[in-house]
Amino acid sequence: MSSPTVGRQETSTIKPRQIFEGHTGWINGTIHLADGQRMMTCSDDGSLRVWNLKSGKQIGEDWRDGDSIVWTMALSPDGKKVVSGSNDGGVRLWDIDTGKLIAKWTRHTLLVRSVCWSRDGQRVLSGSYDGTAREWDVENGKTILGPIKTGHRRVWAVVYSPDMTMFATAGDDESKHPIKIWDAKTGELVASFKGHKHWVWCLAWSSDGKTLISGSRDHSIRTWNTKTWKQLAVLDGHTSTVFGVAISPNGCILASASLDNTARLWNLENSQPISSPLQHVDYVASVSFSADGKLLSTGCDDKNVYTWDLSTILKEAGLEDLLDQPDQLLLAADATRRPVRQPIKVSPRVPRGFFDDTLNRAHSSARPHSLSSPSRGGTLRSRLLSLYRPTHSDAHDTPSRPRPFHWVRNRPRGADIELHERSPAVVHVPHCQAQRRNASARERRRSTMRRPTASSSRPPNTTVAQQPSGAAQAQSSSQPHAAVSTAPSGVANTTSSASPHVTIQYPTRWTRFWLFICCASPQYTDGHH
Repeated sequence: MSSPTVGRQETSTIKPRQIFEGHTGWINGTIHLADGQRMMTCSDDGSLRVWNLKSGKQIGEDWRDGDSIVWTMALSPDGKKVVSGSNDGGVRLWDIDTGKLIAKWTRHTLLVRSVCWSRDGQRVLSGSYDGTAREWDVENGKTILGPIKTGHRRVWAVVYSPDMTMFATAGDDESKHPIKIWDAKTGELVASFKGHKHWVWCLAWSSDGKTLISGSRDHSIRTWNTKTWKQLAVLDGHTSTVFGVAISPNGCILASASLDNTARLWNLENSQPISSPLQHVDYVASVSFSADGKLLSTGCDDKNVYTWDLSTILKEAGLEDLLDQPDQLLLAADATRRPVRQPIKVSPRVPRGFFDDTLNRAHSSARPHSLSSPSRGGTLRSRLLSLYRPTHSDAHDTPSRPRPFHWVRNRPRGADIELHERSPAVVHVPHCQAQRRNASARERRRSTMRRPTASSSRPPNTTVAQQPSGAAQAQSSSQPHAAVSTAPSGVANTTSSASPHVTIQYPTRWTRFWLFICCASPQYTDGHH
């Protein structure tokens, strides 16, 4: 997605928050230190300087190692060291607390234009005008990888992927593939791709590793998918070379520096510009975000550094939410998310005759029996255990004996079971005295056996038709029956008539468990839920 092109003539009323004066040469780089109170700059005058962000005053003396132009610098992940690249081809390591030089690595033959730290802080990557990239061991200063002959005549930018498995290089060459991806362990070329119409001068890799961003002499900024290396968007607006890019700590905002004398802010969610350009009096060579993302610094060829209040800029643009930290963004995204209920899987089959023995005892004595006592049809416990045994083929099933709870699998989705105001029939279960539970088993009742109820508040159910199959019927002469209005088939074949809802007296915990697993829609009558 591209934004409208905005020319140099566009005016802006946005003013910098602070101006830092003191350098005697162009400003090539700016970085914010970890404490949020200080900023560092590097310049054509050969120095690195530390500044108080609040007062705009320099802290201490210049950091120098000769008078060679300092083209680039980068802060270590722990915030304790700075690495810089200079015009003499040297890569220098500095201590933040003391301002002293720790080490100088010299292998490049021409100026070092770009440096980057690995996320673990143990390696430094450098790119040079000699056309090579090198990976350095921070502890001993030795070259771990390289020199890698990139194919660029001059390497303008290098950057690690967040997971440190790859790194990217950009520069000017005749291959028409100005961006190249390399394996960080072997130094082998992984991918090379084009899209820009001219040299690529700067790179940035998003913290989630999904997007690579490039700025070019063709005036455009482009975003790339790091899985496919396909172009995602073109950000148009600058009218001259894009010399530097930086991504905000929360990954929502992109800042760009250009030789059109402006810096720009972009919304990475839609690739659109934020507010009007930040105007300068000369070329803008670098941009950098503070650790909290609320302050932007820009380095200008007028030898000054400027800071900009992003909170004010975004508020005026109505986009202050872009300053939220990643955890806040995630929390806001998940605030209305509901838990997803997983569907209950019904067993595809209940063995035929599972409840035959239990139903046949409907008119037997209410006295509890031993679970270990044999019975003609087998005990209820054996029926429950039969769930784990192979069942007979459907070829052995007859229409006159439908399987128990067959209706559960076939009833329409969303159909509800509703009861008339009648009490259910009573079935005795051995060794479970003084506890009752309703077990729902849908079946068609013969119309001649129905007993009228005195009254019912339930409206008639017209959504599910009764099926013509036979049904198990068992009734108690002393209690009225419960009526079920939804279900296509019955439970078992018995000689007595009963309603499809049956109350089981004295159920064991196993009985309760398996009836629940079989989706029997139990209702407790003993007050135990």
